[in-house]
Order: sequence, then C-alpha cells, then structure tokens
Amino acid sequence: MYLILIMMYKLILIFLIVFFAACQNSENQKPEPKVNSHGKMGHQHRRNRGNNYPVESNNAFVSGDTAFLSSGSLLRTKLKMYTVNNQDYNAQFTTTGVVKPLPGHMAQVASPFEGRIVRSFITLGQKVNTGFPLFEVTSSDYLEYVKTFFQAKRQRELAEKNYQRKKDLLETGISSKREFEEAKLEFDLAEQEYDKSAAILKILGLDPEKADLTQPLIVRSPITGEIVKTDITVGQYIKSDAEAIVTIADINKIWVVANVKEKDLGAISLNDQVEIFIESMPDHPIKGVVNYIGDIMNQETRSVEVFIECQNPVHSLKCGMFVTVRFYHKLKDAIIIPASSVLQDYDQSYLFVQLGQEVFVKKQVTVNSIGDRKLIVHSGLKTGDIIISEGGIYLR
Repeated sequence: MYLILIMMYKLILIFLIVFFAACQNSENQKPEPKVNSHGKMGHQHRRNRGNNYPVESNNAFVSGDTAFLSSGSLLRTKLKMYTVNNQDYNAQFTTTGVVKPLPGHMAQVASPFEGRIVRSFITLGQKVNTGFPLFEVTSSDYLEYVKTFFQAKRQRELAEKNYQRKKDLLETGISSKREFEEAKLEFDLAEQEYDKSAAILKILGLDPEKADLTQPLIVRSPITGEIVKTDITVGQYIKSDAEAIVTIADINKIWVVANVKEKDLGAISLNDQVEIFIESMPDHPIKGVVNYIGDIMNQETRSVEVFIECQNPVHSLKCGMFVTVRFYHKLKDAIIIPASSVLQDYDQSYLFVQLGQEVFVKKQVTVNSIGDRKLIVHSGLKTGDIIISEGGIYLR
C-alpha cells in the first residue's frame, strides 16, 4: 500500500512539471504586433461574437462615386493632380495618305467607235488643251452617223422651204389652213431629227457644221492637262469595247486622301492647314488644306477618308504615291487634359475631381483625342477643377 501511494505521488509531480513547461512556451510564442510603413502598430482582424471589425490599412474608403482619401494614405503617393484651365492649343497628329487626281482633272479616252487608228497627234508628256486632237479613226459606224446627219439636215431644209411657201400662200388666200398646219408639223419633225443627229456628233467632239463624209473621226481631248499615258499604235484596230488608250491628267492641283482614325476626328476641321511629306523630299513639306471630311467610316480600319487639296506646280506629288500627312488644328479657349486622366466604363468616359482635401468624386466627361496623348473636353469640366491626371484607376 505504501508503494502504491509513492507511485501516484511521482505521477502527479511529473504531470505538474509538464503542464507548467507547456504554459511557459505558449507565452514565449505570442505573435509580435505588426508595424506599418508609418511606424504605427497595426492589428490583425478580430472576431467577436461572429462580427468582423476591419481597420483601414491605407486610410482610404470608397462609397459609390465618392472616394475618401486621407493625407497620410499610401495611395496619395501614387496620384498626380492637374488643375483644369482654358487655353489656346495647336493640336497636331500624323497619319498616312495616297495621292489622287481631283475630280474632273483626269480623263481616260477611248475610241467611241470600232475602227482603225490612222493617225496620232500626241506624245507622252505633251500638254494639251480642251478640244486638242488626239488621234484619228476610220470607222463605218461613224460615217453612218455623219450620213444620217446630212440626211436630216437636207430633210429639215426641204421641210422649212415647204413651210414658208404654205405660210405665204395662206396669207394670200390660195392655200388652206389645214395644208399650212401639215407643213408646219412636217417641219417640226424634221427639225427634231436634225437636232438629234447634230447632238450625237457633238457628243463625239465633232462640230456638226464641219462634218465631212470624206474625213475620218478625230478624237479630241475633253480636258486641259498632260498626256500621262498613251497606248496608241497607228494602224491598230480598235474594238467597240476596247479600254482607254490615252490618259490625260491635270496634276497642277491634286488631292491627298488621308486615312484618319476615329479617335483623331476631333482634331480636324475644314480648311485646316496640312503638311505633306514624301520620301524623296523629307525636309520640304508640301502645303495643303482640308477640303472635305468623309461621312463613311471603314469598319475594318475604323478610319475616315479626309481629302486635302494641294498645289502641285512642279509635279512632285504623283498619282498613286503614298505620303505622310501631318494635320494642324488651332483650338481656341479649349479645355485640354492628359489622356491618362480619363477612365472608361463600358461606353462612358469619366475621371475623378477633387472636391476637398480628402474627397474625390467620379464625374462623367465627353472628350475627343487631339493626338500627342491629349484630350479635348467638350463637357463635364470647368476652369479651376482639380482632377487626378494619373492613378485614378486605384479609386475605381
């Protein structure tokens, strides 16, 4: 019995020693409180009766469209501020374009009838005026039109004489009124046929008064310009559906058609000044003026064609040439802000405006790009507003 009591005493003593050792280790392993970047003691989130009590580590709070940001917040170091003001601004941006002739300043000429070319009056590069002879063609179809014209002219002359005779006889009482009216109707019909056949010759570039059955058709230039292409071969036979064999162009004044992206349309308007650069003359830009801004957008490239009229006296701009186009647009009393100020939310553009030392409000704006990472503001801001120009994304 005595031995049993001794054994129980030893077991209780061992249990007490282990228990006090475990308690001592637990106290030594308590986590140290965290220190934030400001040197202040931070605390872990605590749970009490099932509720959370978070503490703002960055001293920032966002509610709806309003953000509260204390002066000691880490986020303040990531923000850049910009004060809005009205100003005059010379917007500019660069794009590409292609040289094209002005409407009515280029003509491709073919023979109006099937026939054989018997003579050429031109050479490549030759300057011609409207009505200048280009080439001669012998054609049976053409001669048939001339023959028809002469027949109509003869019928008109005979009908006119008969009409005048019946008119004189009616005045003397020899002829009846019915015979006079029949003569007048015949004359009117003959005159209509004459006008019709004469009009056909005029379309062919031929003066009806100079029509001659013994002469071939002379094809003439419809515009004043320069012979830029000719495929004339004397003796060749031209079919009725043949392509043009002479190209005439007036390139003293020419168009440059630039492709302007949708985002840059706000930086151009009619009569804006433009500079055209070509590879052979990179240091000598050619001046131009915005003549027309297209109304159709290319859905693939999201760009619009802008037509620029340029003087081209030395013909440095060639049709089909690719060029670099620099637009200049003067903005008066405009609100210009950095492009980094504006954020996008679906189809809305917005930014953050500072209302107080620690209060920022989300505000919707209407803007357009004017190049050089700048935006012109059409609505939503006024002079004196202070906005976040960089870092607004942290307050979303």
